[in-house]
Amino acid sequence: MKKLICLLVALFTFWFVHTLDAEAAYPTYTINSSSNPMDKTMLKYSTYNTYTKQYYVLRSYLEELEKKGGGTLILNSGTYTITNTLYVPSNVTLRFKNGVKIVKGTVTGTSQFGAAKSVFQFIRPSRSGKTGVYGKYDGEKNISFIGEGKVLFDMKYLKDGIAIIAGHNQNIKIENIEFHNMQSGHFIEMDATYKAVIKNNEFIDSKASVNKNKEAINLDTPDKVTQGWSQKWSKYDKTPNKNVIIEGNTFKNLDRAIGTHKYSEGKYHDGVVIRKNLIDKTRRDSIRAMNWSNSIIEGNTFRNIEKTGNYSGILASGVKNPMFKNNIFDNMPRPIQIFPWKNSGPGSVYAVTYNTISSLNISALSTNKVRNTTETFIRINSVYNEYTKNTIKVNCIAY
Repeated sequence: MKKLICLLVALFTFWFVHTLDAEAAYPTYTINSSSNPMDKTMLKYSTYNTYTKQYYVLRSYLEELEKKGGGTLILNSGTYTITNTLYVPSNVTLRFKNGVKIVKGTVTGTSQFGAAKSVFQFIRPSRSGKTGVYGKYDGEKNISFIGEGKVLFDMKYLKDGIAIIAGHNQNIKIENIEFHNMQSGHFIEMDATYKAVIKNNEFIDSKASVNKNKEAINLDTPDKVTQGWSQKWSKYDKTPNKNVIIEGNTFKNLDRAIGTHKYSEGKYHDGVVIRKNLIDKTRRDSIRAMNWSNSIIEGNTFRNIEKTGNYSGILASGVKNPMFKNNIFDNMPRPIQIFPWKNSGPGSVYAVTYNTISSLNISALSTNKVRNTTETFIRINSVYNEYTKNTIKVNCIAY
């Protein structure tokens, strides 16, 4: 027994020491808005100019961090105009100091390439140009974007622009960043990601999209049939998101705060937790839950949803074991509506998606509070495309 204990202690000590050594081996770099690229050959590129400079600076450091296996890049206060996509490898933390402003550049100053639609994508630089390299949750891991103070990502209302694209990732963290000025894209697009925390951010202002249904945070599957994902490095294997926590954020003046556009048949985003957020002034349903299993939406405040349609704070379809509880709904048509749904257009080949709701789920629904709502109850419909008959009504608490 003593020999076994000694062996276990030795193994633990070996693992602990080597873990510390590995972490210590990761470098930390600090830059400011006037820094030059780490790779000095970039200074000689014909496409290096005042418009693309900061793109090349950040790109050079991210490429170096890939070579090192990870590390930390600290951005000191200043404005960084990013024209083209920056690819982020595993084990990398970006720390944005107080006063950092990331601006989506739309002019490159060169005829060799135009500005990209996205700012950051969570894939290592060396694989970003390849096809079908990642599936399931086998992509980049352990990536953190941390704001320290007032940090702003300004998308400049670029049509279809996306600040952050995450796909086939694990262990993602995005905290304390203000995202502003979206048009028709998303602030964060997340597909096929396992374990993500999006916490204490602000998502503010978008121009209305054509159908007024573009979310600040989009949770979807990489599925060629539904055409909601267009990253060529993905295997398009329909992997859903799992264990995503969205907590303590503010959403204001948007089409939607959080949601799924289309579902992949039989695939469910599992364990999505949306907790203690403020969602104020959306043009359509604030949260669109579609093919979500074991989701928790609790302790949120929903305010000021557009009243010209029968929109809801939460609109849900194809949900299994939903725990929607202790939310506040103020000044809107409906608090929550749950009904079967079928994709239209791309993805319409998939069968109707139905809901699985228990008595415990219904009991949780009754804990929600309403004020200044057209309806003071929650609608649950069980028949596809029928919204008046076979309706269960769950009364909410007036406050």
